[in-house]
This record gives sequence, C-alpha cells and structure tokens, in this order.
Amino acid sequence: MRKILGWIALATLIASTFAMLGIGVSAGKPAFSKGTQDEKDLARRVSLDYLRNRAAERAIGNVDEFLVTRVDIDELGMAHTRVSQAVQGIPVWEGEAIVHLKSDGSVSGMTDALFNGISVGTEPNFTIKEAIEMAHELYTGDAKISHRSDAQLYIYRGEERDHLVWRVETPRIDGNDNPEVPVDFIDAHTGERLWGYDNLKTGTGSSLYSGTVSITTSSVGSTFYMEDLGRKMGTFNMNSTGNESTGTGGTASRYTDTDDNWNSTIQRAGVDAHYGAAQTYDYYLNTHGRNGVNGSGGPGTYAAAANSAITLISSRVHFGTSGAYNNAFWYNNQMTYGDGNGTTFSPLTTTDICGHEMTHGVTENTANLTYSKESGALNESMSDIFGAMVERYQNGGVVNANTWKIGEQAYTPNISGDALRYMDNPALAGDPVHYSQRLYPGTCNPSGSNDYCGVHTNSSISNHAFYLLAAGGTNSVSGVTVPSIGATAAEKIFYRALVFYMTASTNFSGARTATLNAATDLYGASSSEYNGTATAWCAVGVGTCPGGGTPTPTPTATPTPTPTPSGNELLTNGGFESSLSPWVKSGRGALYTSNGSSPHGGTGYIYFGNANRRTGQTYQQVSIPSTATGTLTFWLNVTSAETTTTTQYDRLWVEVRSTGGSLLGTLATYSNLDKTSSASTYSQKSLNMAAWKGQTVRVQFRTSTDSSLVTTFRVDDASLK
Repeated sequence: MRKILGWIALATLIASTFAMLGIGVSAGKPAFSKGTQDEKDLARRVSLDYLRNRAAERAIGNVDEFLVTRVDIDELGMAHTRVSQAVQGIPVWEGEAIVHLKSDGSVSGMTDALFNGISVGTEPNFTIKEAIEMAHELYTGDAKISHRSDAQLYIYRGEERDHLVWRVETPRIDGNDNPEVPVDFIDAHTGERLWGYDNLKTGTGSSLYSGTVSITTSSVGSTFYMEDLGRKMGTFNMNSTGNESTGTGGTASRYTDTDDNWNSTIQRAGVDAHYGAAQTYDYYLNTHGRNGVNGSGGPGTYAAAANSAITLISSRVHFGTSGAYNNAFWYNNQMTYGDGNGTTFSPLTTTDICGHEMTHGVTENTANLTYSKESGALNESMSDIFGAMVERYQNGGVVNANTWKIGEQAYTPNISGDALRYMDNPALAGDPVHYSQRLYPGTCNPSGSNDYCGVHTNSSISNHAFYLLAAGGTNSVSGVTVPSIGATAAEKIFYRALVFYMTASTNFSGARTATLNAATDLYGASSSEYNGTATAWCAVGVGTCPGGGTPTPTPTATPTPTPTPSGNELLTNGGFESSLSPWVKSGRGALYTSNGSSPHGGTGYIYFGNANRRTGQTYQQVSIPSTATGTLTFWLNVTSAETTTTTQYDRLWVEVRSTGGSLLGTLATYSNLDKTSSASTYSQKSLNMAAWKGQTVRVQFRTSTDSSLVTTFRVDDASLK
C-alpha cells in the first residue's frame, strides 16, 4: 500500500506542477521542449520526489541532503537529473544517481550507483592541512609540486566498512618527463592511506601531419595570435619547460606571427594542436550539439590577447624540460602535448590525439569516470573512440584503415604502418580483445606501477566493442559476429551513454547497460541498432547476446595452443628463437626480439619493463605429466637505472595460472634490487612446479614498473621438465 500511495503522490506532484507551469500534457504538449529553467526545475522536483519514494524502500539515506549536480534536457525532449549522494553535507565517493524522465514528465528509469546503509562518523580527527602533509610524505616520485594541493572530505565505501576520508590531490606537473597528479584517500580518523589513483588523464598516441591547413587566428595591430575567438580556443608554447604555476618550470608564451603564415619549426606543432582542437570542437558541436568541452563554450583558462573578456580553451605544446616528453594529457582544464623523443613518438599533436585529450575533458564534465580499474579503462576508451571519430570527421566522414589506429602518425615515426593501439584488432598491440583476457581480473590495488589496474590496456575491450558495432566483424575469441550499424549510429549511442547514463563508478557491465539505454532512446528497443549494441558487447565477453545463451567460438577463433612435449622437455621454443610462438604476449610492458643485442643464447629473448609505467605478461600453456620432475629453469638478466638498495620499485613475477588466467601460485619475484652490471650478465634460476604435476596450466612472466628510472628484465632459455 505504501508503494502504491507513493506513486499516486508522485503522479499528483507531476500533474500539479504541470498545471502551475501551464504545461498541458493531456493535450499532447511535452513537458521538456525548450530546455528552460522552469523545465529544469520541474525535472529536479520530480526526480527528487522519485528518489524520496525509493528511500522509503531501501536505505539510501536522506534525499534532502543529496545534491543535484546537473539537469540536462536532450534533443529527444527527455530530462536527466544527476544527483550526488551525501550524508550530513559530506558527499559519498561515487554515490550517484541519474533520474531519467520521458518527454511527458514521467519517470523512464534511473541509473543507480547509490550506496545502501552508510554508517560512519562524520567528524575528522585531523585537519585538511595535516591530511595534505600526510599525502606529501607518501609520494615516492621525483616530480615537484606544481599547483596548490587540495583536499576534500568524502565518505568512502571500503571493502569491509565505510570510511570518512580526506581525498588529497597533489599535482606534480613541473616539466619532469613523468608528470603525475596523485590522489590519495586518507582515512580521516586513523590516517591510513586506503586507496589512490593518478588523476592525470594521459593520452598516448603532429602542420606536421595534416599538410597545409587553414586555422583561425586573431590580431592586435600587426601582430597575429594563435587564438580562435569564435570557438574560444587558443594554443600556447611551453618552450620546453614545465608548468608556469611553479615559478621554477618556466612560463607559457603566446604564439605570435607577423604575416599570419605559421610555418616556422617551433610553430608547426602548435598549428597541429590548434587545428586538432578546432576539428574536435566542430565535431562535438555539429555531431552531438555540444558547445565546447564543458557544453557551455568552455572551460577557459588564459585570456585572449585580442579580447581579455574571452577566456580560451587552451592547448599547450612543447611541454617538458627535456624536450622529449613522450605523452600528452588533460589536466586543469587544459590539453598539454609533449614533443616525443623522436623514436617512440614525434610531437603528440595528431588530430586523433587532440580528440582523445579533449574527450577526457568531456568525460570529466559528464560521467567523470574514476581513473582506475574498469571505470578508468572506460575513461580511456571514450577518448580513443571519440578521438577516432574526430579523425573520421576531419576526413569528411569517411572511414579508412587508419581510423581504427590510435596515434599512428606520431607513434614510432621511423616505423610505418604501426600504431599505439588498434581498435579493430587490439591483439596487434598485445591488448585484450575479450573481457576474459583483461589485466587484473581479480583484486587489484590501483597504483602507478600497474597503470591503475590497466586503464590503458583494458580500454581495448570497449574499443573493440565500438569497432564491431560501427564496422561489423567477428571477435577472435568468442567467435561472435556483429553486424555493422555504421559509425554514425554507433557514435551517437556511445556519446549519449557517456553523457546521460554513465556515472563515476560505471564498469564494463554498466557501460553495456548505458549504451543499450541510449540505443533504446534513439532507435527503439526492437531496433537493429539496439540488437547490434547488445551483440557487440556479447562478442567481447560482456553480457549475453540477443536471445540469450553463451557464445560458442567459431572455427575462426584461435585457441591458445597446448605445446606437445618433446622428449622430457615440456616447453616449446623456450629459447625464443625466430618467433615468439607459442608464447602469448599482452600489455606494453612485455616485448620480444628475434635478433636482440643481449641474448643468453641464440639471438631471441623476451624482455619486460624497458620503460616507465609499464605492465605486461608473457605466458605459455603447458600440460605437466604426473611423471615430470616439475622443475622450471630460465636465465635472467636485470638492468636498472634505480639506485636504491632497499626498495623494490620495478618487479617481475614468475607465476602459475589456470588456463583461464586465474593466479594459482607465485614462484618467484625479481626486482630492480637484482640488477647486474651489464645487459649480458645472466644468472640461471630454478623453480619448483611439482605441485601442478598432472595439470594443464600457464607458465607466466609478468612485470610492473613505476613512474621513474627504467628497469629491464630479460628472460632466455627457459625449460620445464
């Protein structure tokens, strides 16, 4: 009875509010047609009353303490009220809901990420200043603080209980080649660090790349500036220095020219960034009706030279004191691009990278996906997806072979045809093509050394789902074939899902639900677009296909081979000669060479690390007879720039895993502390695998490196008998 009366009260509220505003729904007039403030206020009231009825059914707390963060009215006449959960004025980390209202004002549904039964004291035991000092003491990198550290109280749901925490952010973007924005969650009662991640949304992926292009500039007298006043965008030169706010890292300068022909060497990367920003702005405006990164023409940072009343969405090029920074990032409402070292990257200002970075800003201003674990992988994936769509927009809407390559123009400029990531075939970069292959499938504590639980690697799962939906194709693991609905429909579905249906904690399963909701709104629940979306997620191992059932791999799927023993040797190609096969490699931290400069024997070997912030693994599946001795041997070399004699910063684990990838045991751990004097100095390791005799398992080498000082692990001449 209470539930029935609650819905009657809600219906009465809607009807009375409509009458007050003069909205005649009964006559067929939609409730949300103009996006006025009155309409948004109506949506807010209806949504909060809906939540109050939900609070009578489940313990989500006092809805009157919740904060309405945004009300959006879309092109379909639907309203979406985004609400943040709070207790006694303190927000709940990732506690969110989005109430969706139909055009007639009735409730369509709710994206629900609210927590039940929150219980925690709300008085901290130490001050914000003390919390910031604690976070500073936790930092182990070498970058200096570049902006004022900030802290805010949150309620954080841990694995066992709720915590009152200080969320402390300490930006370190000082021009060092390893910039970071560490975020630490410190228990406000005990001082314990509970969790953390890096809030620097990095893209990886430069006119250097687009030939002669037209760019919009401004002028004051006879001086031209690389500033587009119509789009409210500007491009600035960091002069191979760090962030200007430090006072020690240099300052950004305006790009100027006397003839409006921007052709000097120092200007060319700026031209690409300026052009890429304009293409991205136009893509979002003309495709999705979005005005700028934040939806309202901003966010602006620097004032325009020609009109100080206009603040500009800013791009900064030539970042990094070494002049060879191999990355780009979105932070503090700005895009920032390094020049690359000429080997791994050339300047990172290609159009798809510009689209990638600006999309991090779009995500920050909509779903605000937390940059770790699956939500972080989705954050990266949205940037890859819309970076690719911006490149398609630049090409007049035409899809070509490079559309599905990420950063192909800037990545390894001396090697043609490759890319940093591949949406059509992620395995080409060693990335997972299926949810079952994801990094860190179990418990993972996010840190810089594991790329915050694989945000750049696991992004390939949803990247591939989007590719299959847009272009059609068959997933190589599940064998599921997805019909193409075209890139135009696919991009509209994923954009709508990001903006209106995702919250900070959305995972892959939640992303599937969000895109299905978006497809329903746009095309209907019985449409080919809806079924294609469901099939695409099913193909990559997220959810079931239309009609239910578990996908059966087709003959086109390539199973992991089980080597046939030769004599009493159980491993195949333990010397890694000629090719890597049948070893399976994934992640950017795992590499192979068939003609290396420092082998133990022959010419080939596998190696790990070789750069900062890398994770990766290489394994072989093997059947161990009950009669085997179960002894694994291999030769190992460790070289490292680390100087510590006490701390393991970079690690290599030797593991035994099930055929499905679950960890069964760790045989040994090696680190930078095991370094040798040269790359050719190897030592033989012998490990006991007798516990797995009679089983088929994976023998795996896995690495994780931190944010500074490179360590490389070389493995050669492996044997299992």
